[in-house]
Amino acid sequence: MGLAALDMVRIEAGLIFAGYDFSDQTDPFEAGIGFTVPLKSKTDDFIGRDALIRRKENPRWKFVGLDIDSNVDVGHGDCIHVGRAQVGEVTSSMRSPLLGKNIALARVDVAHAEVGTAVEVGKLDGQQKRLPAVIVPLSHYDPKKTRPQS
Repeated sequence: MGLAALDMVRIEAGLIFAGYDFSDQTDPFEAGIGFTVPLKSKTDDFIGRDALIRRKENPRWKFVGLDIDSNVDVGHGDCIHVGRAQVGEVTSSMRSPLLGKNIALARVDVAHAEVGTAVEVGKLDGQQKRLPAVIVPLSHYDPKKTRPQS
């Protein structure tokens, strides 16, 4: 119950979780944690600095939220499609009792990462069953940060 409750709160808030939403194989800018890379504050040269600067300027993926218009559960690793092309992957998902719908966090190709873009989440083999979804801001619960915070 504890991890399920934590997942519910973090996915509604748009917070990422190591091992699901990013790993050591994920670019920090594409994972949404680019603030952890000290490119401005540390001017010293280090191994990989040039590669990180190139990745920051030209990301391939963007971390987004998804509203899924279906009661079918979506899982970690389910593919995201626009037409026949696979354009991303679900990293975390759950049914939100607070919002009354299925929501997810996903990594999507930057060409299709605009808020309001209609996509489909592939189930089974990714082609036979598709669930309609829409790209939304990362925070599902309070995207504009207008609610009081403690």
